[in-house]
Amino acid sequence: MLRVSNLQFAALLGAATLALGGCASSTPYQSAQSTGNEYGYSSEQLASDRYRVMFEGNDFTSRETVENYLLYRAAELTRRNGYSNFTLLNDNTQRELDVDTVPTTTFAGAYPGWGPTWYYGTGFGTAYDPFLGSTYPAQRIQTSDQYRASATIRMYNGMNTNASGPTFDASDVLARLGDNVEMPEM
Repeated sequence: MLRVSNLQFAALLGAATLALGGCASSTPYQSAQSTGNEYGYSSEQLASDRYRVMFEGNDFTSRETVENYLLYRAAELTRRNGYSNFTLLNDNTQRELDVDTVPTTTFAGAYPGWGPTWYYGTGFGTAYDPFLGSTYPAQRIQTSDQYRASATIRMYNGMNTNASGPTFDASDVLARLGDNVEMPEM
């Protein structure tokens, strides 16, 4: 049987946490349906010249990236359907804020909720650390943001003088955003 001291266990757990933390990345430009999860783009044809387009990012995807990927998908659909331009008839970006409480400890975060501390009557949610000689919060607040953008687009060729929303040249959008689009790793 392999025996590991508390200090060795803490070091191993810390290294594993760093390794896994390095894996966290933003949502690449991908179809949400093809990956079997909720992150990525989806689109629904509403008419021959209209689509509802959506892009949802994970906790590590910025609002700007989500909105740019939505525009990129709209431009792809426009070109794929033989049109040159599109108008955003309506668009919306939603922010979902998750707030969690996470136990804290002074022992390098190795054992959540445990450490060389003694809980005593200093008030709810505080602990005493004999090594630091002070109290600290027994829990901390951790927040994460997720963004989802959606739009209805109308595709057309030539100039649209009746456009009620922002208009875009699909080829221009693809050229301007293309270098910043992160494709999924194969």
